[in-house]
Amino acid sequence: MLYALLFVYAGIAGTYQIGNSVSTTIGLFNLRNQVQAPFQLDGNLISHPAAPAVRAGLADGDTVLAINESPFTGQAVWQRIRWYAHPGDTITVNVRKQNGTRQLATIRLEGYPEGYAVDDPPIRIAVPQAILIIFFAIIIPFFCVALGVWVAFARPFDPNAWFVLVLLTYAQIFNAGATRTWVPDLLALRLFWHVAFNLLTPAALFLFGSLFPRRSRLDQRLPWLKWLVVGFTGAGLIAVFISEYNLWYRNSLLPRIDTIGRFLDPASIWFDIFCIALYWVLLIDKLRTASSAEARRRLQVLLAGSIVGLGSILVIFGLLPLLGVADPGDILWLDFLAIVLMLFFPLTLAYVVIVQRAMDVRILLRMGSKYLLASTTVKVARIAGIAALIWFVAVPLFTHHHNLLRTAFWGAVLLTAGFLFLKKRSPTDLIQQWIDRKFFREAYDAEVMLSQLAKTAQTISDPAALIQTVSHQISDALHIEQLTVLLRNNGSFAPAYAIGPELVTPLRMLDQSRSSTPVFGSDNDGRTPDPQSPELLLPLPGRTQLLGAMALGPKRSEEPYTPSDLRLLESVGVQTGLGLELSEAAKSLAAAAVERAHIAREMEIAREVQERLFPQRLPVIQGIDLAGSCRTVFGVGGDYYDAFDLGGRLGLAIGDVSGKGISAALLMASLRACLRTMTRTRSGELRQLMTNLNSLIYEASAVNRYATFFFGIFNPAANRFDYVNAGHNPPVLLRKSANDSYECLRLDCGGPVIGLLPEASYEQGSLLLHPGDLLLAYTDGISEAMNSADEEWGEDAMILATQQTSDGTAEDIVKAIFAAADVFVGNAPQHDDMTVLVMKCSFVSAVPPTPLLII
Repeated sequence: MLYALLFVYAGIAGTYQIGNSVSTTIGLFNLRNQVQAPFQLDGNLISHPAAPAVRAGLADGDTVLAINESPFTGQAVWQRIRWYAHPGDTITVNVRKQNGTRQLATIRLEGYPEGYAVDDPPIRIAVPQAILIIFFAIIIPFFCVALGVWVAFARPFDPNAWFVLVLLTYAQIFNAGATRTWVPDLLALRLFWHVAFNLLTPAALFLFGSLFPRRSRLDQRLPWLKWLVVGFTGAGLIAVFISEYNLWYRNSLLPRIDTIGRFLDPASIWFDIFCIALYWVLLIDKLRTASSAEARRRLQVLLAGSIVGLGSILVIFGLLPLLGVADPGDILWLDFLAIVLMLFFPLTLAYVVIVQRAMDVRILLRMGSKYLLASTTVKVARIAGIAALIWFVAVPLFTHHHNLLRTAFWGAVLLTAGFLFLKKRSPTDLIQQWIDRKFFREAYDAEVMLSQLAKTAQTISDPAALIQTVSHQISDALHIEQLTVLLRNNGSFAPAYAIGPELVTPLRMLDQSRSSTPVFGSDNDGRTPDPQSPELLLPLPGRTQLLGAMALGPKRSEEPYTPSDLRLLESVGVQTGLGLELSEAAKSLAAAAVERAHIAREMEIAREVQERLFPQRLPVIQGIDLAGSCRTVFGVGGDYYDAFDLGGRLGLAIGDVSGKGISAALLMASLRACLRTMTRTRSGELRQLMTNLNSLIYEASAVNRYATFFFGIFNPAANRFDYVNAGHNPPVLLRKSANDSYECLRLDCGGPVIGLLPEASYEQGSLLLHPGDLLLAYTDGISEAMNSADEEWGEDAMILATQQTSDGTAEDIVKAIFAAADVFVGNAPQHDDMTVLVMKCSFVSAVPPTPLLII
């Protein structure tokens, strides 16, 4: 219901303001070309008849009976006729003369001269005066009403907010436009809203002084007094409404209205004096007996605003005429000064009601001086300086109406001023610094300390030292006796450091905001802090998350934190958060470095172990030259080659485990162990050996792990080479013909890769080796080596490199293959292990040559 009432109130006030703005604008510039009044009306009696009325035979004291044949029931009839009339129209006025006779007079209506405002008598308004009137009658009332509605919406359950709304609405009445220019359909609103607030405002001022911020001693002793004021206001409203209705709409209701007016007018004046005087008395008494620093600060601010806002009006328009200033309202700069100073009162009313904690008057003055000397003011001053330079220097020079000496003087002055304002430290900065040092030394020192702290916070690397330093610096600068720091620990916040008793911190508020957040208790509408609760939560933000918070208790002086305090504290919080994050990052980097060193050491050990798994000494078989090499990408890998003696026979193996790194190396080690065990403990066909090996690797590896594998056994007695290829790159047998060309035989007989399927069958291949044969086994890392253009080296290039060095030893061939691959890839990084195994036959054959024998 309160919000509904407030909406209705705002609607009526807004409608009134629109009507008042239209009326003021119409009257100021005579937009409707209205007619002058040929006479004034005192009730239904003519007074001060103008020349057209005198020529028509009208005189003072004549009683108006009808106008244009419409019975004269009140002044609203004349207002409507005058609103719709035009210059040159005629009206008929039926009057009763003082001798009792009746007369019908015809009057020709005249308009206002061009450039004159609608007023009786007409007045000429200059442009500066018109701007001032618009500002005074339209802009200020709109601002005051909007401010009052905002205060009431913010605190609808606080009676003081409603008193402030009534007081600020009075700006509409104080600057109301004349009834002669109001739209007739809105005239009733103009009349009754106007007279209502003439009575409501003094009562609201008295009640506000009596109840804000606590009940006054007068109200506690004489509680009936406020009800007497309310009752008188209600009775006065009824009487004034009846009087206005009688005057404007039905003059027969109260024939002796002048008798009522003689009583109401002085009673209203004395009532206004009574309420205003008591407001000042109550305000000063409360200030003298205030029991808390918070209440005292509010009252000091209210008293200062009242003295500046209301006192300036009293001095300019009340005292100056007594000192010889004839009409201060005609002096533009005095009017402007009055407007500026008057605004202090509505702003003060809104401030003391709406803010959670009031600031000291000195702090408000300091903030005001900062805003006055802010960059916006400097910009305005620069623009004004440019305009002055054009007016005083450029215009006289180009119009030839100038005094050269005076023009040069003004040019030098303006250029010097412009230079000073364009400097890095302008005069406003120096003035502000001087004001701070001279009158606000303590606040200035606190700002300097906090500014320096914000710069040095991120230079402290130790988190504990950083928290302690920041906490004590803030406590010393702002005189805070309770401070608690909370830091994130395993996803939650826990106290890490405290000055004074630990504060109970509502951390949910920090999750909703990354800026400083005021916290208040429930006493006195949230204006008195809970002793165990912080007054301010200062976040310590990181780049991606909130690292902690600093809970600040009240200042020793009980003053609230100023916007300057909040701005500097937030800067300190950001730098502290950055320092904590850098410290955490340094700790993480140190731990990561230790971990990397540990991993590198383990990798080195793994590499050494894997190196031991490769053949340390190759078997010596007469007529056979063996060589092999493995180059891993990550130090350890999944490529595998082996050569071992099987009781006069030679076993050769090469494989490539899926994946890279440690996991591939572990599977490779398992494969080697299984192969060596099975070949030493079992005999039989190779295909069955490969089947058993597949089963063992399948059981020992993960689902996505497998290996390509090639295994063969060379029997020197028969020059026979038996093998099984389990999905590996087919080894190449190079056999040189009589014409020095090479025949390439690929050993691809076998089956699927091992370790992928639970069961697999394989075929065994056999062939007879001849003197000069060269067997090349390799992994895909060497044949698929890539250069920077993403081109593969390829098997043909590998075979060609082998053929070109086939006259050398097996070791020479292996080195040549790796060297050719390195030349091809250049500096391009490789992503797969490279392995080569070469067997070169140089025995004397006793067996007839057979190209290839498959069993």
